[in-house]
Amino acid sequence: MGRKYQVISGDGHVETPPETFVKYVPKQWVDRAPRLIKLPKGGEGWLIEGMPLLQNGQNITGGGPVQMGGASYYNDDGSPAEGAGDANQRLREQDLDGVDAEILFPPVFASRFIEAISDRDVYCSMVRAYNSFLAYDYCSVAPDRLIGNATLPVTGIDDALAELEFAHEAGLRSICFYQFPNGGGTPKPEDDRFWERCLELGMAISPHFGFGQAQAPYPGKPGTDTSGVGFASALAQRVGNHHPVYCIAQLITSGVFDRFPDIKFYFAESNIAWLPWAMFTLDDNLKLFGPSYGITMKMKPSEYIEKHCYFGIVRDPIGLAYHEMIPMDNVMFGSDFPHSVGSYPKSQEFIDEAFAVLGPEIKRKILLETPAAYYGLDLDADITETPAA
Repeated sequence: MGRKYQVISGDGHVETPPETFVKYVPKQWVDRAPRLIKLPKGGEGWLIEGMPLLQNGQNITGGGPVQMGGASYYNDDGSPAEGAGDANQRLREQDLDGVDAEILFPPVFASRFIEAISDRDVYCSMVRAYNSFLAYDYCSVAPDRLIGNATLPVTGIDDALAELEFAHEAGLRSICFYQFPNGGGTPKPEDDRFWERCLELGMAISPHFGFGQAQAPYPGKPGTDTSGVGFASALAQRVGNHHPVYCIAQLITSGVFDRFPDIKFYFAESNIAWLPWAMFTLDDNLKLFGPSYGITMKMKPSEYIEKHCYFGIVRDPIGLAYHEMIPMDNVMFGSDFPHSVGSYPKSQEFIDEAFAVLGPEIKRKILLETPAAYYGLDLDADITETPAA
């Protein structure tokens, strides 16, 4: 009998120097692609059009220690650092950490900061280049263990849909994004084309912390916005500063969950210790402010969350201790490797200690059943063996 899944990490990151994906950038735009420079005091910095110099640091921590700057993708002998190597190295690192598969989110520098590139065609080519590298060079080595999460451009719904189609055709299972599909911080009707297509393709929706405007503005006067979105700020009062909350409030009040009853969103690295208070407060705010805005809902906000929202834990034993107040069927574990707040290479130690408060059924759901169901993984199948070094 071959190797089976035992632990699936719902949050890892592909940290790679830019040359790995720049090779997919069209020739006429290669000179405008991100590049690395060596820093005088050690490590590397990224040069990205429209941005100041960005130093490697927490993004490439690996097993530590954490560096706030001056970190490197390379060891002293020139070999790739932990978390910065190719797919085969990543499989060996999974073994070292007691993990069998990871959902792989994009590197921050290769996804968020390239948004500063003002030329749409050039910018979109960088997004496509990264997704091409992810699909063809990285995840293809072990697509059952390296679960690629493509990134989306923020240049409008048509570009978002085009990248979604490409990611699906390239064999990636999931899509990550930082704004609403329309490219802005708030929902718009055209987003429905994207949500509908995700469901048609069976593409998992995995936006990491959250997406769109991070914090709720002060609530507007009732009656000034008839779309329902204006109520999201009132709904998120008292808890809206935690990134997923305002995003979820907008999804609720704009009717996304009502129009798409099967849609699901996974907010990785959001942790869950805040959830009991947030779910209570959202329900309470609906009672307090709903009448003033003339708002009624088919379900309570907490019920929408239980049906449609999933959350990832990274170093959150407190959240697990609150398990009786949390929809634990909606929780996944993540090592966050190779970022600074992760549990690598001691994820098994964290699991043994933090999960001790849970029964075996809930533990299995978090570590195996929930991520497998969300990303379409077969828990009965033999998984790809790790190649020798």
